[in-house]
Amino acid sequence: METMTQVVLLAFVSCFCWWHIRLLGDLRTHLTAFYAWFALACSAYLATLWLIGKHEKHPRFVNAALVIILLGAVAFRLCVLGTTPTLSDDIYRYRWDGRVQQAGINPYAYAPNHPRLAFLRDEQDRSINFPHLRTIYPPLAELSFRLGAMFGGSLTAHKAVFVAAETLLCLALLLLLRQRGLSPLWIAAYAWHPLAVLEVSGSGHNDVLGVAMLWWGIVAWQSHRWLGSAAAWSLAFNAKFGSSILAPWWWFRRRARGWLGAFFVLSAIPIACCPSVVTALFESLSAMTGRFESNSSAYLLTASLLGRPGLARWLVTGLWAAWLLWWARRSEDPVRYVLGAFGAAALLSPVLHPWYLLWIVPCFCFIRPPAFVALTLTVVLAYTVWPVHLLDGRWHLPLWARLAEYLPVLILGLWQWRRTLRPAATHARMSPEAIA
Repeated sequence: METMTQVVLLAFVSCFCWWHIRLLGDLRTHLTAFYAWFALACSAYLATLWLIGKHEKHPRFVNAALVIILLGAVAFRLCVLGTTPTLSDDIYRYRWDGRVQQAGINPYAYAPNHPRLAFLRDEQDRSINFPHLRTIYPPLAELSFRLGAMFGGSLTAHKAVFVAAETLLCLALLLLLRQRGLSPLWIAAYAWHPLAVLEVSGSGHNDVLGVAMLWWGIVAWQSHRWLGSAAAWSLAFNAKFGSSILAPWWWFRRRARGWLGAFFVLSAIPIACCPSVVTALFESLSAMTGRFESNSSAYLLTASLLGRPGLARWLVTGLWAAWLLWWARRSEDPVRYVLGAFGAAALLSPVLHPWYLLWIVPCFCFIRPPAFVALTLTVVLAYTVWPVHLLDGRWHLPLWARLAEYLPVLILGLWQWRRTLRPAATHARMSPEAIA
C-alpha cells in the first residue's frame, strides 16, 4: 500500500510539472523555469523506474500500478497537448503540407514560398522553416499531415495524430514486454519519459510515427512473422527513413534473410508511385546537410582537432557505418541493435536535435543503460541556443550547456565500461553502452 501511494504521488508530481510548463507559454523566453520543472519531472521519472525495479514481481502491486502509470501518461500529455509549440517550428511545415494536400496539390511539387501557393498562406505560415525548400518528409508522413488537416488543421489536431501514433507504440511495447516475459510496468520507461511527453504532445514531432511502426516490426519479428516485419518496417521507412538501419542487421540473420527483399520492395512502392518525392528529397536534403552543426559531441571534437569540418563529417560517417556493420553482425537481439545503432548515430552526428532520441527511448522498457538514459534527459539543454538566436540570429550552443549535457553521459559511460572489464562481469558480449 505504501508503494502504491508513492507511485500516485510521483504521478501527481509529474502532472504538476507539466501543468506549470504549460502555463509558461513561450518556453524560449522562460528557459530557466522550464528547465527547473523539467528537472523535477525527470527526478519523478527516475524514482518511478527505481520503484518498478524494486517491486515489479509483486502481483498485487503490478495491476494497480499499471493503471496509475497509464492514466498518468494520458494526463501528462493532455497537460501540454493544447499548447503552441515554441521550442521547435517543425509542426508548421506539417500543417502547411497537410493544407497543400487538402487543396489537391502535390506537396513535393512546390516550396512553401512559391507564388502558385500564395492563396494558401496565413499568419502561421510565417513560422515555416526553410520555406524556400520543398518538403523532405516521406509519403506516410505526408499522409499523417493530411490526416491532421482533415481534423481541422490546427496545431493541436496535428499533435493529436502523433499522440495517437504513441498509443500504437505503447501497445506494441506492452505486447513485446509480454512476449519476453517482462513486467508490463516497464511501459513507464517510455510512457512517463519527459522527453517523449515534451517532443510529441508538446512539440508534435512526427518521429513517433516511424518509431511506432519500427516497434510493431520488432513485435512481428519476435513471433517469426517475417512478412509482418517487412511490412511494418517499410511503413517506418516511409514515415521517417529511420528503419533503413535495420537492413544490415536483417542481412546477418540468415534464417529470415530472404524476406529482406520484401522490405526493400514494400519501402520503394510508395516512393515509386510519386517520382517527385526523390527529386524533392535530394534537392532539399542537399541544401540542408553538409554545413550545419548543432549540439554535436564526437563530431565537434573531431572537427576541432582536424580543423576541417568536411573531412570530419566523412570520418564520423565512416566510423558509424563501420560500427553499424560490426554491431549488426554481433547483436542478435533487435532491441539491443536499435539502441546501439541509434545511440551511436546520436553520439557521432553533426546534428542532434532532442527529438532524434525518441528512436531510442522505447528501448528503455527492456534495457536501461545509464549513459543513454542520461543523454535522453540532458539533451533538452540543446534548447539553450534560443536566447542568442532570438537576440541576433546566431545558432550557438553555450559551452556550459554542452558540458552539462555530455559530461554525465561520459561519466556514466566510463563507469559502465569499467564494470564490463571486471572478471566477475556477467556480460558475455560488449554492450552498446560500453562502446559508447
